[in-house]
Amino acid sequence: MDLSGVDYVGFKSVIDRGTAEIIEETGDMIFLRDTVSGAYMLAADDGKLGVEVLKRHEDLGYGLIMTTCREAYEYARDSYGFSECCECFQFAYLGDIPEEDPRLTLRTACPEDLDTIMRVYDQVSREEMLRDIRRGAVMMAYDGGDLVGFMGEHLEGSLGMLYVFPKFRRKGYASALENAGFAKLIREGRTPFGQVIKGNTASMELQKKKRLTKADRTIYWAWNS
Repeated sequence: MDLSGVDYVGFKSVIDRGTAEIIEETGDMIFLRDTVSGAYMLAADDGKLGVEVLKRHEDLGYGLIMTTCREAYEYARDSYGFSECCECFQFAYLGDIPEEDPRLTLRTACPEDLDTIMRVYDQVSREEMLRDIRRGAVMMAYDGGDLVGFMGEHLEGSLGMLYVFPKFRRKGYASALENAGFAKLIREGRTPFGQVIKGNTASMELQKKKRLTKADRTIYWAWNS
């Protein structure tokens, strides 16, 4: 399947980093498992085909699914008893390395930062955040001696976990943190991308402001918390 374009940047990311186990692939479908996140990822142009692929491999015991196919998502949501689900817009940064904000000093988070992060951020589990921290995928940002916020890379490769503490908001720190994440991935030879849950207006506006390229279709996640 042709995985060029922003619609499939998540698939290409795990393939390029060598963590994709291809389960099945044809000219208009790919189904794989990312060995880092454990996510089963399905892209299918035809909804009926997407559902059939999930059915063929049900013995794998899905715990986390991402798909570009609404029909497959609805089937998974209704058939496998997932406790959580969401629809996301996907964006990719296709430009040059952005300038980094001289106000910020960045350091890689360590396990001792976990409590500080989890007190204000609940979009991933404590266990997943600790895994991200231990693989060096979360950055803490400071202005002088003040902790401004943090951001990181989710297990499957998307940028996220962006948080700025209230007293530092509306000062450009969120954009600066995102730029730092973009720069890190570009230097590693990767395409920075992220996902915004449908309805998150503030994050959508930030992506538009930064002129990221938006995918034509949404993606769907379903998982057990």
